[in-house]
Amino acid sequence: MTATHCLPAAALALALAASPAAAQTPVDAPSQQQERIGAILGALFGDRLGVTTSIESQWAAGRTPLLTQRAQFTARIDSDVRSGAISQMTGTRLKSDYAALVDLETRYGADRRFTAEERSDLASRYSALTRVLSDGRYADASSDTASVAGGKADFDRRVDAAVSSRRLSRTEGTRLKTDYNALIQVEAGYLRDGQITAREREDLDTRLDALDARVGDVGYGGAVQTPRNRLDAVLRALSSAGLSVAAQTQLRVEQEDLSRLAAAYERLTPSTDERAYLERRVSELETRAKVRR
Repeated sequence: MTATHCLPAAALALALAASPAAAQTPVDAPSQQQERIGAILGALFGDRLGVTTSIESQWAAGRTPLLTQRAQFTARIDSDVRSGAISQMTGTRLKSDYAALVDLETRYGADRRFTAEERSDLASRYSALTRVLSDGRYADASSDTASVAGGKADFDRRVDAAVSSRRLSRTEGTRLKTDYNALIQVEAGYLRDGQITAREREDLDTRLDALDARVGDVGYGGAVQTPRNRLDAVLRALSSAGLSVAAQTQLRVEQEDLSRLAAAYERLTPSTDERAYLERRVSELETRAKVRR
């Protein structure tokens, strides 16, 4: 399930409000925040993430470590969901909140520099999320409800993007939006008694996963398929695509060009037109390389 099912900004605010350490840390004490994050990450991941001692220095150097380590953080969430350490709903919300934090980091680092205040803000927010992962739950359990209705705008945006890039027909896009609206009504019915049961949440999760699969912009385990992930898949598909050597060479050249463009967009804040252009080019490359979805 993707990040679109929750309300990232509100969720992060609630997580921060529930975190005494985050609330009590002064803005001008990033080193204390780093020590706290390092202690939590050390318990969760050991040193595999490579951020227990370097996250602050990476921000100081203008890098985006939260974006770089997103796959590892998401993998830990998926592992904990499978083992039962955290619920599916908590895992979905964590992914949503982490995606929102990566977006914030990208905006802060658009000029390849982070002020002390921005580093402190990111560290506090990241600390709140690592504490949730460590504790296995959010402090505000009631905020797990109404996630379907809250994700409608994001879902519609994803469908519109898929239609614009011709990955979906207009008829398919309209049907998806209709089915999502129907699921909102199902959720509203579950909420009539004021609380969604574990069984009802599981039903909503399953239906949301099915809708995500139909949109086609997510992969196994709920990982969002970024342009760079999709371009990597294009490269892997070439050997079995049955294309001539000349055609494969041309596709590799285009794949390299688009990979550089996608990497640049990850460091900057591209416009809507720029994102649409990259989406269209990647989709065209997938079609020519015969990538199987």
